[in-house]
Amino acid sequence: MNINLRFSFLRKIVLPCLSFLLIYTSQVYAQADLAAVPKITIVVGFPPGGGVDIVGRLVAEKLSTMLNKPVIVENKPGASSGIATKYVAAAKPDGQIIFVNSNSMLVNQLMNPDSGYDVNRDLAPIGKFFSQANILVANNDLPANNLSELIALAKKQDITFSSPGIGSIPHLAAERLLTVNSNIKVRHIPYPGAAPALASAIGGQVQLASVSAPTAVNFIKGGKLKGLVVTSAQRVSSLPNVPTAIELGYKGFAVETWGGFFAPAATPKSIINALENAITKIMTEPEMKEKLVNLGFELVIVKPDTFQQEINEELKTWKDLLGKIKLNDN
Repeated sequence: MNINLRFSFLRKIVLPCLSFLLIYTSQVYAQADLAAVPKITIVVGFPPGGGVDIVGRLVAEKLSTMLNKPVIVENKPGASSGIATKYVAAAKPDGQIIFVNSNSMLVNQLMNPDSGYDVNRDLAPIGKFFSQANILVANNDLPANNLSELIALAKKQDITFSSPGIGSIPHLAAERLLTVNSNIKVRHIPYPGAAPALASAIGGQVQLASVSAPTAVNFIKGGKLKGLVVTSAQRVSSLPNVPTAIELGYKGFAVETWGGFFAPAATPKSIINALENAITKIMTEPEMKEKLVNLGFELVIVKPDTFQQEINEELKTWKDLLGKIKLNDN
């Protein structure tokens, strides 16, 4: 067999077989390590319909099929996911309860020292798997169709905006963009999640809403809201006509909401590894990747140890920012 034929054989036959074998083996190991777990509950700290909830439900469906056991989603909204975080922190570390959440819980911990949890002490990272741009949307009747028109309007009249809660990442993104960087006064009205925050903007109870982009995509495409600006470094592929703050002259402005999975601290390493392998496989499936991108998510795979380091650094960043912003609900 000449060299060209050998390479052709390796490329067309051997390498695909090895790839399949690695995927199959990781799935078998995941099933083995989680065999003693009768069912899995994925806890979400926000109401149904938010970005974190969307991913939690997509993963639950796939994970249930992969492991051939019940995997359910339980929403425990409130306190910018603080109620759910405290619940998971106190859960038994046996793999039956896992948690999907965003960096909102880091801010909540810093804002509320008596929150009842410490991310580093009480949670074990499984991995970071996605990120979301934040977006500022407006009621269709608001006489402002872009950020510059909004700033001019805010200097003439009171402007209110909703968010998924005090200290949520969308809340902080809006405060930083409008209050700190644009030097305008806006009044924040917090809601217990993205879905009710968006409903308030559609219904006219507030003029603006600051939420994660995936939760607003369908409302913008359906003509129920106007997208003014996204806070990611790049435009959101599913909303190509909405500019970034950087494009509008806010140099270096980027505030994104990441999403990751966690287990209670002291969960055995074998279970953490099995869950990481299973969720990574689910998130990197072509069908899942396409669905997430179309919804406005970005796929990000970060392993537990690196994720923990990123969390530690981000806690320092948010602590500094919170010292510059006055957070309140009126």
